[in-house]
This record gives sequence, C-alpha cells and structure tokens, in this order.
Amino acid sequence: MRPAAALSAASAALDAACRPLTAALGAGMAGVIAAQVFWRYVLNDSLFWSEELGRILLVWLTFLGATVAYRRGAHLGVDSLVHRLPPRARAGAGAAAHLVCLALFAAMAVYGFGYVRLLAGQSTPALGWPAGLGAGAVPLAGAVLCVHALARLAGGQAPDAPDAPGGQARRNTPGAPGAPHPPEAAP
Repeated sequence: MRPAAALSAASAALDAACRPLTAALGAGMAGVIAAQVFWRYVLNDSLFWSEELGRILLVWLTFLGATVAYRRGAHLGVDSLVHRLPPRARAGAGAAAHLVCLALFAAMAVYGFGYVRLLAGQSTPALGWPAGLGAGAVPLAGAVLCVHALARLAGGQAPDAPDAPGGQARRNTPGAPGAPHPPEAAP
C-alpha cells in the first residue's frame, strides 16, 4: 500500500471512530448538565460531581470535535484571497497552511502528553478520577490531527474535504465552484 493511501485509510478510520464518540460525548454532556439543572432548581439539591464531569466531557468534545471538523474542512477561515489565486498557487497556499497546522498539531501532541504526565498521581476533587483524564484529550486530538494533516499533505484528501473535487462542504457553500445557484426570485 502506498504511503498516501495508508495515511488516507488511517485518517478515515480515525474519523470513523471520532464521529460517534463526539456525538456520545455531546449527548452525555447535555444529559449531565440537564440533570444538574433539574437537581439544583427543581429538587433544591446539588449534584456535587456534575460540574466536574460536564467540564471533562466538554474538553473531550471540543478536541475530538476539532479533529472531525478539520478533516471535513469545516473550521472557519477567510479564504477570499486564496480563492482569487491561480489553481497552482492555491494548492501551494493550501499545502503551506496544512504544514503550519501540522506543526501546531505536533506541538499539541507533545506538550499535551507532557502536561498529562505532569498531572500523574493527582486526582480530581469531586470524582476522584485521575486528573490527567480531561487533559488526555489534547495529546490524543493532536495525534489524530497530525494523521489528518499528513493525509492531506500526501494527497490523500478526505472525500468530503472542501478543497477536494466535488467536496460536500464546497458544494453547500453558496457561490462556490460547483455549488447550486439559488433560484431566481419571481417578479
């Protein structure tokens, strides 16, 4: 298997694992926060652990959700200048952007792992869980993002990436090449 194909397959497999996990984390966080509100305002009691668990779930949701968004090309960006460039220069600008992202993702993975190691032996105050549990999302997401960036740089772009030919995000952006034009207003 070629390296580009292997990276693309690894990126797709990681994305397939992150998508349902992200959905479960979002649902879990919503459930914990709803329970916290119910107990506090309806039963006039407090769940001492709910805020801490909600915070841990939010951190994991944020970082794993970032991996899903990066692979789909769904992060916000100002691309009005890049879209005016000729195709070859546009490809070069995209590669440069992914290289910068790769450096950031590698730093996330390395320094995030160092932070988790720093928290080793500590526990959370309410739940008594390892303190590095919440911070563990940072190096994991950094590693997954590195795989996604390497897949992009190797040419094994995600099929739904906006800069891939016929990409889902590009087709749904009004005015983008290949996007459906809005219907004309009736006189």
